[in-house]
Amino acid sequence: MSAVIETRELTVRFKKTDVLRDLSLDFERGSVTAMLGRNGVGKSTLLRVLVGFLPATSGRASVFGLDAWKRGPDVRRLTGYVPDRLELPRWMSVDDHLRFLEAFYPTWDRDEERRLLKQLDLDAKAKVKDLSKGQREKHALIAALAHRPELLLLDEPFSGLDPVVRQEVLTAVLGHLRDDGRTIVVVTHSMLDVERLADRIVLLEDGRVRLDGEAEELKRRVRRVAITLCDGAPLGWTPPGAPTVERSGEDVVLSYLDWDDSIATRLHADPAVRHVASLPTGLDDLFRVAARREGAPCAV
Repeated sequence: MSAVIETRELTVRFKKTDVLRDLSLDFERGSVTAMLGRNGVGKSTLLRVLVGFLPATSGRASVFGLDAWKRGPDVRRLTGYVPDRLELPRWMSVDDHLRFLEAFYPTWDRDEERRLLKQLDLDAKAKVKDLSKGQREKHALIAALAHRPELLLLDEPFSGLDPVVRQEVLTAVLGHLRDDGRTIVVVTHSMLDVERLADRIVLLEDGRVRLDGEAEELKRRVRRVAITLCDGAPLGWTPPGAPTVERSGEDVVLSYLDWDDSIATRLHADPAVRHVASLPTGLDDLFRVAARREGAPCAV
């Protein structure tokens, strides 16, 4: 696979704050990447850079081999983008807005547009000002998908939607992948959406990559373990590996991002440990542990 997106030492500074810091990432053609991280770590900023709405302070970002800032209009013709803050023309109907957008996209597909309108149950005659939040999200997604973009950038597309609308929107996004080679980058806080959509996870912290790897491999390597220490175990007891440690007296919970079975062997053999039990673990735990830990990025 070839990289659709490349960033190299990308830094974006607002006043005196670096929102993105020396970010170097590749996004391969045909991949679906979930961008995770707490609010304010630079996820939305990165997407705005990639569609040419925001210049880099230093470093570079290229999309389809084009400089994202200098060739922004060309990049946007090849990209579908749904921002986190929707600013739709309230005075237009849905159809009026789609006809306006069509003029900017040579690859606009009216059949695909009609299919999406039907699939998402959106009335093309409805005024934008009368749309609910869920309907606005559907409208924005149709606008992003109707020209069959090779790259789709989604910034919290499922936020605040009821379960029915959320499923409809997710199904439409998944349907976009039926065309070979489509690439998706989605910013989300929902681990359920990550589970259903992404094959790769990139977690940002303080504008840098904290974690980057295939979703299944990261899920396999994250582990939470409950430990009961023996009476009189030293306060400075150190567990094997490099977990985060939550200790209350003799009860300890260890959270690992880099678990392997040798750690279990070492815990059972430790004379300070009386009992070891695995705890249910999911992507939510990966997010919480990675966001708490400090240090260099972990690559898988």
